Amino acid sequence: MEVTEETFDSLTVEWKALAAKAASRSVFSTPAWQRAWWESCRSEEELVLLAFRKGGDVRGIAPLMRSDETVRFIAYSDVCDHHDFVMSDGAESQVFTALLDRAERSGWTSLELDGLAEGSSTLEALPALARQRGWQVEQTLDEVSPFAPVTSTWDEYVQNLGKKDRHELRRKLRRLAAAGEVSCYDVARTGYPAEHLPVFLDLLKASRPEKAEFLTATRERFFYRLAEAMAAEGYLRLYFLELDGEKVAASLCFDYEGDLYLYNSGYNTQYASLSVGLLLKAMCLKEAVEQGKRRFHFLRGAESYKYHIGARDFQLYRLVMRH
Repeated sequence: MEVTEETFDSLTVEWKALAAKAASRSVFSTPAWQRAWWESCRSEEELVLLAFRKGGDVRGIAPLMRSDETVRFIAYSDVCDHHDFVMSDGAESQVFTALLDRAERSGWTSLELDGLAEGSSTLEALPALARQRGWQVEQTLDEVSPFAPVTSTWDEYVQNLGKKDRHELRRKLRRLAAAGEVSCYDVARTGYPAEHLPVFLDLLKASRPEKAEFLTATRERFFYRLAEAMAAEGYLRLYFLELDGEKVAASLCFDYEGDLYLYNSGYNTQYASLSVGLLLKAMCLKEAVEQGKRRFHFLRGAESYKYHIGARDFQLYRLVMRH
């Protein structure tokens, strides 16, 4: 298998096509996502973007970065929920053998791979091959990344919630409707909603002190770059909940290959008693149902609200290999 070192420009077309059909496909594995992070957040890392080809066709892509002799996936887990290699079905053994060959020739002493989802072929195939070569392998739990399998109708989805959660959701929706004129809409369907992103970021910062602390200048720059990149690909969804004409909650989502990802959100705390943050998320989930999506991803973290509206745990793992 031929291994070539690439750039974003040289690989984007083939990468985008392979990512859309890979078994571990995720919006986080697309070139648009990875490039947005690389161009706005990297510090001293060296890009290691490898393509694995057989007969001229790209069978695998390793989106990596190197710091000294340690190699990791592109993008830190503070903003990137899932990581993985991008591979054709059945190519795992050849891709990982070639990857380990490259690692040993290049003097990499450590591969530290975060955010690998349960069921990923990487968790099964790569450790076995590494151990055969005498590498030390440690696999640990990383974090949960809850998701909701989508049903055929919203009424069916709500009916499948636990009795208490179903009652509470319906009660909160009635209370919001009684408070004034309610509107929920996506401003990103027709392109990049540049004028709306600052409103989203203000609501994000206002919702919790830790979110305001999280949104450093670097991360704010990343949000702008990411929104522009995702809009250009048609992946961006930016939902607002309005009450009597005022934007009181916002959710930034990504629509990719039949799944909707709830990436981040915020709300005006003056309306906390109306549960506007939770209800906008429920409305995004309702739209995913109505559009026939397969899954609604709540992403990293075990916040209780996710389970109140139907989330199931999905485990992420961390794989560290040294030699």
